[in-house]
Amino acid sequence: MDFSNQLGLLDSLNETKLEENSPVSTPFSLSAWQAKGVLRAIDCQWIEQLAQHAKEGKPDEKNSAIHIAGALCSAYLGAGHICIDLATIWQTPPEGVELDELRMVLHHSGVNSVSAWCEFLQASRLVSTETNLAERPMVLAGTRLYLYRYYQYEQQVLNYLKGQFSVAPFAVDASLLAQLFPNQSDTLDWQKVAVANAASLPFSVISGGPGTGKTTTVTRLLALLVAQSLAEGKLLRIELAAPTGKAAARLTESISKAKTDLPLSDEVKLAIPEQASTLHRLLGSDFGRSRFKHNKENPLHLDVLLVDEVSMVDLPMMAKLIDAMPPHARLILLGDKDQLASVEAGSVLGDLSYGIEEVYFQPEWAGRLAHLTGENLAPFGNPSAPPMSRGLTLLRTSYRFDANSGIGHLAKAMNAGNSSAVLRCLESNYTDVEWRVPEDGQSKADIATLAKGYDDYWDAVRQNLDITKLYEVFSRYQILTAVRQGEFGVEKINAQLEQYFYQRGRVKDPHVWYPGKAVMLTRNDAALGLFNGDIGLCMPDEFQRLRVWFMQSDGSFTGLLPSRLSEFEVVFAMTVHKSQGSEFDQVALLLPLTPSPVLTKELLYTGITRAKKSFSLWGSSGLIRAASSARIQRDSGLIGELWH
Repeated sequence: MDFSNQLGLLDSLNETKLEENSPVSTPFSLSAWQAKGVLRAIDCQWIEQLAQHAKEGKPDEKNSAIHIAGALCSAYLGAGHICIDLATIWQTPPEGVELDELRMVLHHSGVNSVSAWCEFLQASRLVSTETNLAERPMVLAGTRLYLYRYYQYEQQVLNYLKGQFSVAPFAVDASLLAQLFPNQSDTLDWQKVAVANAASLPFSVISGGPGTGKTTTVTRLLALLVAQSLAEGKLLRIELAAPTGKAAARLTESISKAKTDLPLSDEVKLAIPEQASTLHRLLGSDFGRSRFKHNKENPLHLDVLLVDEVSMVDLPMMAKLIDAMPPHARLILLGDKDQLASVEAGSVLGDLSYGIEEVYFQPEWAGRLAHLTGENLAPFGNPSAPPMSRGLTLLRTSYRFDANSGIGHLAKAMNAGNSSAVLRCLESNYTDVEWRVPEDGQSKADIATLAKGYDDYWDAVRQNLDITKLYEVFSRYQILTAVRQGEFGVEKINAQLEQYFYQRGRVKDPHVWYPGKAVMLTRNDAALGLFNGDIGLCMPDEFQRLRVWFMQSDGSFTGLLPSRLSEFEVVFAMTVHKSQGSEFDQVALLLPLTPSPVLTKELLYTGITRAKKSFSLWGSSGLIRAASSARIQRDSGLIGELWH
């Protein structure tokens, strides 16, 4: 990409500029922005130390432009963005900073336009450009500014994808495909199209909401690949993975069930793996190190890798996963693009599937898929479709929620950001949806009502049920919160629930380990083979010693002495973020009483779609309406490079 051409284009767009004699405010201070909450302490310290080391001056001198850009780059990364777009910030500064304030400070550095800001950064010892890349703390690509490491992560993903686009399509046995999808209907079978598409490519993405048959689809895809391989006298090495232990266990269970119904021989069924692992286990996590045992120099030993719940995968993890892929191997990504993005930086699945709603292919590719599937795909051919569209398929029909399902209608309305439709669903008489509006003057959560959902669990604890059964009972009900702090935050709710259980004699002492205590790990512990998000239940072993039992990805349980666990939290309630990759029969979602930036349609949609049988939403109409209209946006260069 020609940097000088980009700058010329920016100037030709008649950007707003400051006059040379514009007044200059008092000397700029990063600490002032920190006091406003725009920046964190680490953002300020990071750029100030780097600037001092590189002799770039102090932020109250003529180098404010580099300090602002560097501090914001760090702050935005902390908020989940991969980069900052200087053109966007020039027009719309971060919340808490006035436009005139930003431009006056930049003018102090001699910066009067976006192009001038880019030129200023390009001349800095702290910044390299995409056309002259060097190991400097930041990289400028057009008007996007990255921290060097995250620019490298993004480039790894882009280079991998562009390499896959050039690979010739693989042969697909159309008769075998027809055998896997024997039922014909008048509606287009997107599951069949997804299998044909992914079987033809070294890289593919299959997305869909709850109950759309993602696992059924990929099981048939694996069956097709295995059957074709066995017919050639080969045996594919297939690995299954997911971001968390709970998601891996669900994938294991789902594929195990789905493959029993396949209209294929027992030989093929036995060759389809069903054991999934976490991504950390797959890559070989080294405790205390950011590197994995498997990487470009020591790639994974596999031919096909299927990764579920990809919405939870952040950019660094995706880059490291791609780095460990053997050149010949296929990568199949599975997930719901509309769920919350990863906790850490990036929105990889959202970026990769940016144009998936359009459902279009290049005409020759649409023709190929039509020939394989017998489906009419002519309406979905588009000569201007980018190469990325080839690898995407969206499953649209939900088989879990019927026309009378309130959860299904509510999830659809929330995903569309239609606040009026959301409220209509909540006000309707659906048997599987309940809306609890806070009472006037209410300041605390109704713990007694929330706790009733755990009655069956405490009965199971009292009966000392087998840990497998106990875990199943615990997983039927879950309280979700939108925030961590405050009266309706996960920390306060968990403390109040434990106190409530104590007052009713279910817990002897909430401050120590007790039978039935449920915890979630908050940090990876590779030495124990456990990872952030794994849930454990405390119950006595055969010698009546209390142990915390964790489900492994194969469905078995490991019991550890409580003293071996270091970082964890009680999990009778959990945040919506932590619930990703899990499903529960009953879900109660608590919203805070006051507005919060975390309240978005993605968060509420994710919370709603955790429920299989009944869903209860606790929140005011004003907050629900505002959240339905708000959406998560994370800056990166992936969409521009892949789709525009």
